[in-house]
Amino acid sequence: MWSGRLVPREHRPFAHRNVLATFPTGRNPLATRTLNRRTLRAPNDVTEPLNTDTDDEVSDDGEDIPAPKPKKTRIRKEPAGDMKPAKARVRKKSVKVPPVMFARWAVFDNGAKRVAVFEYCDRAGADAKLAEVRAKKPGTYYLALVKDPPATPVASV
Repeated sequence: MWSGRLVPREHRPFAHRNVLATFPTGRNPLATRTLNRRTLRAPNDVTEPLNTDTDDEVSDDGEDIPAPKPKKTRIRKEPAGDMKPAKARVRKKSVKVPPVMFARWAVFDNGAKRVAVFEYCDRAGADAKLAEVRAKKPGTYYLALVKDPPATPVASV
């Protein structure tokens, strides 16, 4: 590992070896020019011209090679004049109904814990409770409007 200081050559690992001698060709393959792939490919791209005869060809063995059969094209039938094309189905998107929320007044302490909750129409009762809590206990209390889901009715037995 390089420590940042100069070390004499005899103390360096592998300094005595010839690095190029480790490769079989005697040349470092990483230090060569990049080969041009197009020039290397050109000799392989040369092909013989295609035979344009339509007659059956004869292979080297003397056997006849049949010409490939042309592919048949499918003919689409037109619908009868009185039939109409089918209409695409239209999917109805389900509309998400937002949940019902009720506005209420809540008295909070400094830790944002609810001390009391009042209906929206009972603002006077919420103010009275806020004054009562401030007089009774030391600390900071405040009144805020909150939105809650409706209370589920308790089933009577």
